[in-house]
Amino acid sequence: MIDFHTHIIPDIDDGSHTVDESIEMLKMCYAQGMDTVILSSHFRLGEHRIKSYLKDRQNRLDMIRDALTDEERKIIPKIILGCEIEYHSSINSWDYLGELAIKGTNYVMTEMPFIPWSKEVVNNIDKIALNTQFTPILPHIDRYFHTFTKESYIRHYFDMPEVLLQMNAIYINNYNNIQFYKPLFDNGIIDIIGSDCHGTEWRPPDLGRSVKMLREVCGQELVDRIDRTGREIIKNAIYEEM
Repeated sequence: MIDFHTHIIPDIDDGSHTVDESIEMLKMCYAQGMDTVILSSHFRLGEHRIKSYLKDRQNRLDMIRDALTDEERKIIPKIILGCEIEYHSSINSWDYLGELAIKGTNYVMTEMPFIPWSKEVVNNIDKIALNTQFTPILPHIDRYFHTFTKESYIRHYFDMPEVLLQMNAIYINNYNNIQFYKPLFDNGIIDIIGSDCHGTEWRPPDLGRSVKMLREVCGQELVDRIDRTGREIIKNAIYEEM
């Protein structure tokens, strides 16, 4: 299984704080059955500049690589660089959007605002989906289900194949949420899943538990479909040599 949403790169955002913690998180992912992880550190316009962000991301990945032992390399997943892009009103006009995509692909993970979405927000994501070569992935779509965002804005993407939806492990792992997410998975609305892990203790990798939950609640066929969708997304991705 692929973990599409992680904050494992050390000291670049609010995720892992140290190289040792990053390595431990990778080992935790692998032990749970994740053969591939997308390292999706935050990119926030205003806080980051594209060139320095990309250089910093690579340097910190190199720190992980240099610290790994030969034995540890056998018990970590394959790694693909990606990014969780904080929504900005100008996002659909960025000429560097491709540099923030899942590396080697045209899939861009775009974190939607945590305030109620406006029509402008929806239109800008639609412009990326319909007028560019990029396919937006909306991470942790579950976070917006119980907010003040209009349900119609969220449901707009339920019926839009040009935009993919990712659900977080923490939502799947809560039995109280089964009534909400089971119909979404059964109807093919949720495309991929991710742990959104941030550390070994605070928000640790737990996607393995989610896979078991989905198998129990929705069946193995659903788990297989989620995995196939993920494999299709990364079929042209560039893997990092670790």
